Amino acid sequence: MRVLDLVRAEYKLVYAEMIRRKSELVLLILYPYVFTGFILLVGCGTGSPRVFEERVGVNPALFLITAGFTVMALMICIDDVLWRPIWEAWIGTLPYVFASPVNKLLLFSVMPLPRASLVVLIGSTSLVPLYVYQYGLAGIPLALLVILLVVVGVFTMIPPSILTSGLLHAFGESWRALNIVRPLVIVLLGVYYPRYYMPLVARLLSYALPSSHIVESIQRILLGLVDEPTVLLLATGVLLALLYTPASRKSLVLWEKRKVREGVKTS
Repeated sequence: MRVLDLVRAEYKLVYAEMIRRKSELVLLILYPYVFTGFILLVGCGTGSPRVFEERVGVNPALFLITAGFTVMALMICIDDVLWRPIWEAWIGTLPYVFASPVNKLLLFSVMPLPRASLVVLIGSTSLVPLYVYQYGLAGIPLALLVILLVVVGVFTMIPPSILTSGLLHAFGESWRALNIVRPLVIVLLGVYYPRYYMPLVARLLSYALPSSHIVESIQRILLGLVDEPTVLLLATGVLLALLYTPASRKSLVLWEKRKVREGVKTS
């Protein structure tokens, strides 16, 4: 099967469901606003926004809506890779996935593409209006740059997501394990809590996530630091994603061999 056939099939699967459940699309668009409003409401009740701006260096509303958009974009794409096998097993199609001659690494790499295209829509409805309000027309290219970097972050997170999915499902297919991994990933990405404030151990774990480098580069750009360290962070994130790719392929091979040996149990 050609790559275009896989991409077309994934887009039909995702967007058919999105059209059927329009509320999901509405919630995705509203999420950055709802999250920012909730945090600002709680934060203003316990302290001054000036303290946040003095410590982080960015307007809290700008930082939080960017964080909400970033985590939403990353997680809706990562979740496809992590949770799709459980969904396939639940509806009984997992044996057909393994029996198909499709390259499994290619299949899992294509899975996040349809939702990744939604990143542009979500960013256009959340980042662009606020950035224009904050910076005027100069906020449009800045918002587009942040959206582009988040898309890069999505693609750099695909290999480690495949690696995690392959290992977890090879040794148990436990949704409980995924429910532990998911919030840890959100924290270690440094989206809500910049990683330069993290304890040493958490910071080292964060360094292992390619997208955490992209997130930090976005935070530096919001601070006006478009310099060599920012470019280095971007390059590090992309390089890490490439280094994860061979291991992610091996994890899928391990998972496939174990499940074929077991007869691909779906119950």
